[in-house]
Amino acid sequence: MMKPSLARSIFVYVAAIVLITVMSIGFSSYYISSNKLKEQTEQHLTEIVSNAVNHTDLYLKNYERAHLSLFTNSSVKKFLDDPPTGDYEYYQFTDNLMDNVINPLFIKSPEIMTVYLADYFDHYVYYENPALKSIVDPVPAFTMEELDKETDALGNMTIISNSVFSESNNQFITLARKIHGEVFNEFKGILAIEIKADEFATLWKGINLGPSGFFAIVDNDGRIVYHPDKQRIGTTVNKALMAKIEGNDLKSFKDSSFGEERLVVSSKSAYTGWNLMVSIPTADINRPLSSIRYSSFWVGGITLLLALLLSYRFGRIITKPIQILKNGMRQTEKGNWVKIPQLQTKNELDELIQRYNLMVVSLSELMDTLYRTELSKKDAELERQKAELQSLQLQINPHFLYNTLENIIVYAVIQQSTEITEIVDAIATMFRYSVQTHIEETAIVNELKHVLNYMTIMKHRVGREFELDVRIPPEFFLKKTARLTLQPLIENIFQHGFADGIEEHHYIRLDAWTKDDDLIIVLEDNGVGMTPEHLASLNKQLSANQLAEAKLHKGAGNSGGIGMMNVHRRIQLVFGEQYGLSIESELGVGTRIYIRFPNIGT
Repeated sequence: MMKPSLARSIFVYVAAIVLITVMSIGFSSYYISSNKLKEQTEQHLTEIVSNAVNHTDLYLKNYERAHLSLFTNSSVKKFLDDPPTGDYEYYQFTDNLMDNVINPLFIKSPEIMTVYLADYFDHYVYYENPALKSIVDPVPAFTMEELDKETDALGNMTIISNSVFSESNNQFITLARKIHGEVFNEFKGILAIEIKADEFATLWKGINLGPSGFFAIVDNDGRIVYHPDKQRIGTTVNKALMAKIEGNDLKSFKDSSFGEERLVVSSKSAYTGWNLMVSIPTADINRPLSSIRYSSFWVGGITLLLALLLSYRFGRIITKPIQILKNGMRQTEKGNWVKIPQLQTKNELDELIQRYNLMVVSLSELMDTLYRTELSKKDAELERQKAELQSLQLQINPHFLYNTLENIIVYAVIQQSTEITEIVDAIATMFRYSVQTHIEETAIVNELKHVLNYMTIMKHRVGREFELDVRIPPEFFLKKTARLTLQPLIENIFQHGFADGIEEHHYIRLDAWTKDDDLIIVLEDNGVGMTPEHLASLNKQLSANQLAEAKLHKGAGNSGGIGMMNVHRRIQLVFGEQYGLSIESELGVGTRIYIRFPNIGT
């Protein structure tokens, strides 16, 4: 009998899934066919739009030829050069122009509804097609100035999507241009012919767009030139739709500006500059797919149900032994090195459990060995720490130094030396403050006291009083600062800032303020200052955020970098990397040190 294996089980179930997948091809084919249908629809609409644009351009070019026949006519040029002045002359001229020029044009092109001719001296004539309702006392919608601005400056044809006359009740397309008289030295007036926008519908009668599909024309200003719904003609499309029309030439997009969601394809005419678009509801496009969708839904649902059942059964075969292994591992995590029972399936999972039991036994033995080793290491570490403690106890006890300084003070009292008493008392106080290694933070007032003790010692060292200019407001005295911050920096000023000796004009100022929720302490002197190179080197070291090393500053002279570096780094270790020192200095002028702390109280 062949040994059962996990691989065979996997093969059987995967084969079943593959079989189900083959059966599901019908379900997935729906999506493929629907996408193909949509692509064909979009391609069809694109072809329709391209052809409609070409037909529209040809249609309007025919009227451009009619326009050409008018502005080259001698009677039209005569009207511009020498318009009739009297009523009879005006009637005779317009009647002859109607009989000889305009009527033949209306017969040849019955779609032309109005002809309008005007010069720049307020003389104009207009002719209406008999099919158009009579315009009584027409009032031009355009002033001559506006019409002149609308038309092309070089005399080319300009297409305007509304009527010249404000009394017109129909939506017109106006073709206008500036024209010359007999002499071509300047434009004398404007000639315009008008056709009804409804005439565009005759171009597209043979195209079936369904019950709800339509053509529309939108000009560059977003105004609808033509729409099957006459109430929309002359209205303006919204900006979102106009942006899609301008940015998707001959590419389909979806839009809901006309109520329902629609598929739209548009193209811009190079001749007119108009955007011709075709719009069909997406519901009409998707309707042929409804029956396919319904059948695919049921086939796909049944297929999915079978796949889930088989997947569940397959998952149980895999997860059951894994669950047993997981429970065994949980016991191992708790320190219970127990074996788990075999499944008796005689396949790879049963062998895996067997290997796990062997691993548990090995780990149990290894942990026992490791535990004994760790115990021996801890004993050795305790012995080493005891030795270090004994070594530390042999070192000098700081209290011995305190007592020694006290003896010096007693001796100085006996010798009646107030200077020694003052110096030693200051040293003892400073030493006691310095060796408090368990305290990293303190109040500003304690730092100021530490500085005063240092100034007491400095008074006797330099043989004169040197008063600090302390301008720190009292409300900052209890703010937190790092211990041993100010005194090392002031000592650095005496050693390096006043390197040539302390003069009467020298000063050291201490000030403080808050900025951006931080406390800024400023230490300023008028000592020798620093060269730009030295200042740049010092700021570079500060930005490195490391303790200074003496060997790096060997030969640095009066740099004072080590003290500043270590003060800067200790502030960062106490309060964070965003705090510390920053330095400004000018050679021969002095130095200013900014110390930044968090603005918190003790």
